Amino acid sequence: MKICHVINSLSGGGAETHLLDLVRAQKDQGHTISVIATGPDNKNIKSLEQEFTDLSDSVTRLYFPRLFNLYSYIKFFKNLKEKQYDIVHTHQPRSDFMFYILKSFTTIKTTWIVSIHGKYDTYLEGNLFFDQIRKLSMPLLVKIWNSSNQIICISQEVQKWLTTYKIKPNISVVNYWISKTKLEKLEDTKECINIGFMGRVNKNKGIEDLLDVFKDLSEDRYNLSIAGSGKEAYLKRLKERYDLKNVNFLGYISNKEEFFSNIDIFVFPSYSEGLGLVLLESMSYSKICISRDVAPMNSILNKNSGYLFHNNEELKSIILDCGHLFKEDLLPLNKKLSNQYNLLNEKYNKQVLFEKIESIYQDG
Repeated sequence: MKICHVINSLSGGGAETHLLDLVRAQKDQGHTISVIATGPDNKNIKSLEQEFTDLSDSVTRLYFPRLFNLYSYIKFFKNLKEKQYDIVHTHQPRSDFMFYILKSFTTIKTTWIVSIHGKYDTYLEGNLFFDQIRKLSMPLLVKIWNSSNQIICISQEVQKWLTTYKIKPNISVVNYWISKTKLEKLEDTKECINIGFMGRVNKNKGIEDLLDVFKDLSEDRYNLSIAGSGKEAYLKRLKERYDLKNVNFLGYISNKEEFFSNIDIFVFPSYSEGLGLVLLESMSYSKICISRDVAPMNSILNKNSGYLFHNNEELKSIILDCGHLFKEDLLPLNKKLSNQYNLLNEKYNKQVLFEKIESIYQDG
């Protein structure tokens, strides 16, 4: 098949990283793959453009600003007419919107698949204006998604969220997959515990809760590494408010293996996620995982595979309990790591999930 993926940017976020894995799998299957990025990459995040270029048959960038530039639509239309794709698969609302406009006002005929990577009206950026815009745009987005042939959600939680709107029933759930899993059991007890967080540094990710808890922990016993980009003004406020010598803001990092090799506990305090790919990644690196007790994270972690918390007091208690186990008794922690490994291989298996996407393409 000739497949075209359309996505907002080629920055190294969760949706883009998953798409790169999907493109790799589709090329291995013998498909012809093109990628169109509708806008520029985030300057604070490593671009995956070279990786997409190496894997794909073609990579095209449209003009900016993406939604309001006539030349972008002309370039987009010419690409679609020239390539004659069997499948156009759009990712993220702005890309969905642009293809919807072309499909509505031109003669483009192709199977259209939409992937919904999150609960778009639930993310808290701390800007009341933009938070409200997200909510007000949902009826238009639902209309756009209803015009597609098939809808893919990245989790059952996103599917459940969609059912609160007047969405058509042909929705399939295909989780992000984890390509590599390795079980590494803990062997040595340790006095100093390294805690890690990875993700965009904003209010929605619960970073302030993590820092509020961390400031009450022993500076001699715990270190915290925060990996991820955020708005400069917000990062500045955090650093001024939490002036702690054992907290390290790393910024965006491209070497995830190195990051995870340097931590013992991964904390994911996010309030709202479509799936939480980084939580799956931390499990794949055999890290003790702690997450807020909200869906879909609580469908990934449970008492057998990790820890869930409801409030800051619970988070603090869990960290202290883990600190005790790291010092005294590794057996309970190793049991959780084994259960994580089994869960990833059963539920987030690349081959099974890829075959499901192939089936959706065939049925579209």
